[in-house]
Amino acid sequence: MKAGKRVLKRVLMMVVLVAVFAAACASAPEAEPERAPVPEPTTRRPEMLDHRNYKWGTPVPEWVTMEIDELEQLDQYQGYYVFRFESPRARSLQGAELWTQQFTAQSALTQEVENRVQTRFAGAAAGDLDQVETYMEQVVASVSDATVSGYRRARDYWVKMRYFDPDGNVEEDAYTYVVLYTVPEDTLNRMVQDALDRNDGRVESEEERTVRDRVKEAFERGL
Repeated sequence: MKAGKRVLKRVLMMVVLVAVFAAACASAPEAEPERAPVPEPTTRRPEMLDHRNYKWGTPVPEWVTMEIDELEQLDQYQGYYVFRFESPRARSLQGAELWTQQFTAQSALTQEVENRVQTRFAGAAAGDLDQVETYMEQVVASVSDATVSGYRRARDYWVKMRYFDPDGNVEEDAYTYVVLYTVPEDTLNRMVQDALDRNDGRVESEEERTVRDRVKEAFERGL
């Protein structure tokens, strides 16, 4: 009789264990199927097809791909600000050359100077730009009305590049003209300084005066 009870207990325990195991399996979340890896977007850099000196076996001049701040560090540009402009892409070399003939250096240089002035304001004023926002607008307007003098066309070069779309397919082959202009530092610094002084009138608060002085000090180091 006792042996029968023990067997019955074991059977009941097995039934309970099976039920618990089944419940656990039923409540466990199903494993998500493995997802195929998403390929990272690939961008193909433009390829050089031709350039002015290609037929002579001469490489593209370094200045064509150098940054402006690097160019201004070169000995040949000491004492000058350097500005680089690129033509829109053209299907033919004649189309790119036409841009150089129609290019208006004065207005393009003025716009670049305005950009540099705004960048210098933002950097010098830092988090207090709102204190001198009106002052900055007045200075930029004065620069816009001024005439950039002393500039000259220093160098130019053309390249033909092959461009690709986001899928890596050929998008187009196009010519681009790159042109460098220089302006003497003294000439441009004086023009900007005149604009700063001309508009440095009424000040709303001591805080604004402090920020203005900080900005003007930054401009003393140039653009």
